[in-house]
Amino acid sequence: MIHLLICPHRLDYGGSQLGIHHWARHLDRSRFTVSVLAMARGGLSEKFEASYPVFYDGVDYPNIEEYIRRLRPDIVHCAPGGGSDHEYIRKAAALATVTQTVMCPRQAGNLNDVRGTAVLSGFVLSLQKRKENIIRIDLPFDAGEYDARYGRAHFGLPEGKLIICSIGNARKENAHFMRIARRYENPGAHFVIRSERSYNYLFGRKRVTVLKRRLTEDEKMSLMRLSDIFLYPTSNESYGMVFLEAMANRLPIITYDDAANREVVGSGGLLARLNDIQGMAAHLDRLVKDRALRAELGQKGHELMVRRNDPRAIARKYEEFFLNALQAGKARKGPGFETCP
Repeated sequence: MIHLLICPHRLDYGGSQLGIHHWARHLDRSRFTVSVLAMARGGLSEKFEASYPVFYDGVDYPNIEEYIRRLRPDIVHCAPGGGSDHEYIRKAAALATVTQTVMCPRQAGNLNDVRGTAVLSGFVLSLQKRKENIIRIDLPFDAGEYDARYGRAHFGLPEGKLIICSIGNARKENAHFMRIARRYENPGAHFVIRSERSYNYLFGRKRVTVLKRRLTEDEKMSLMRLSDIFLYPTSNESYGMVFLEAMANRLPIITYDDAANREVVGSGGLLARLNDIQGMAAHLDRLVKDRALRAELGQKGHELMVRRNDPRAIARKYEEFFLNALQAGKARKGPGFETCP
């Protein structure tokens, strides 16, 4: 039995943490046992605690060595953003075989410490100067993890309108969404965005709903289910769990042609040049007026997501990744190597 200790940083709502959970829960439990060491509790703590033993350390894992000695994992799998080396990964590598999935569109750090690195997209792979022991594994999506039970009234959305949604959180491009929404004059359309920012505007108030509070994962999927178009101006994405959530609900996507967006969305949406707000608005107008095109793009996106992001298939890829890392770790340490003293 291989004991895998996953270090997903803080258990906040987010694609990085959800992506880990979506493959980890499908690992072969006759071969792998999973524990989780997080930096702090968050909105996903309950979900993780229902599936694995979860332990909490602190920011930057100050007690990582103590936890490794106590839990005795065979592999420590980390989920850094990349771009720099982390001291906790270096410390962990002195006691166990360490692997990592780089979650952001940056070069991987700690390459001299880890025995294997996964990145989420071809775009992120293209950023790597050193490609030895670096592989691409797509972000998984498990629709069974959600209960989309909320209706329009829960979000204050009007009935009888075409719903155009975005999950912007704190993105600077939320302003692009708001600019389109405020100037779009089709009376049959209503816009809704989840955003942490406040917006002062004089025009278009009645056709825009701004959700400032954090949405649970079930609420987010409910909002997707209620929507007709996913309008998501964004840049510098390493993958985008939110794209997969939209594709799972057969939503046609409109976004910018930047970073990993094109390879993730595929034929499931329309892409405008980066920061081309007018181009994005033109795509929106086309989809609002063409119901058949909305259905076609939504179906193509759904089929791509099902084929490419199957969590069970991706779990098998991680199993192979971990087994290869174990062999590399043993070869490096030599015969008789024990995981930790």
